[in-house]
Amino acid sequence: MQRTERGKVFFHSARPAEALMALRTADNLYRPIHRFRVGPHKMHLAGIEHEISQADLPWELIENFGMAGYKINASRTGDHTYSRFDAAEAAAKGMARRYPRLRYDASGSHEVEFRLDIRDDDAVFALRLTDASFRYRAEQRRFAHAALRPSVAHALVWLSNPEETDVFIDPCCGSGTLLSERRAYPHCRIYGGDLSAAAVEASLDNVGLHDRVRILQWDARDLPIDSGHVDKAAANLPFGRQISTGENLPRLYGDIFKEIKRVLKRQGTFICLTDADDALQSAAEKLQFSCSTMAVLSLKGLHPSLYRLKKQ
Repeated sequence: MQRTERGKVFFHSARPAEALMALRTADNLYRPIHRFRVGPHKMHLAGIEHEISQADLPWELIENFGMAGYKINASRTGDHTYSRFDAAEAAAKGMARRYPRLRYDASGSHEVEFRLDIRDDDAVFALRLTDASFRYRAEQRRFAHAALRPSVAHALVWLSNPEETDVFIDPCCGSGTLLSERRAYPHCRIYGGDLSAAAVEASLDNVGLHDRVRILQWDARDLPIDSGHVDKAAANLPFGRQISTGENLPRLYGDIFKEIKRVLKRQGTFICLTDADDALQSAAEKLQFSCSTMAVLSLKGLHPSLYRLKKQ
């Protein structure tokens, strides 16, 4: 790994771009093209245009996409007197100077997308290697209320240390994103369920029918699974806007955790995501789970934590 920035990881790889498509904890993949310094005022937009006009494009990648048109998206963080749209326009002018035969197309019919990220006085110009089907695992996907992004779901699965012999459960499966990500690894058996019939229907559509995967409508506080049957569990617990008015969160977590403890084998692992830290830690302590915080995320304006609970 070369370095990390907010929401980004920069790394070197000798592998071809096609091999990187197996990465499942990233929403998008980009190939950096040019990094340069930028000024804070509108007069410095000319500098952006100039820098982009000097950039060398990775033609071996672009030619794979075709060249029906390209688009430039931009982001900007810091004290600047110009907008991200101004920055994108300046970059497009630079591209037109350097590569006049390429066609700029912001209408949505473009085949190639570039991104200019500006953070204070630092700018990175990059080629986007992935499309929406990479982020969502398919061209079309059904989403239940408060569904996890596949990349976040995969992080939960990865933290569970998936093994071929695992019996795995998601007690609050929603539209089945965690179940889909667990299927990416060898497994013995996968169970998922939700209180919502609509969520279960979406989950069945997204995950599909498989011999070793079972998805049911159930209450996570009363699971139809034998005691001591499960090796690993993971869940996007109800929190934030997922919670209905008047819901007693500590009691809900206590009831769910009690069932998870019952179905887990000794030393079984439960990976969960929530921003209700007090409710989680209180329930874990009462049920004598060992509890550790794995990471704090930024999702849709909230900052939930990833926890690992272990049955003693």
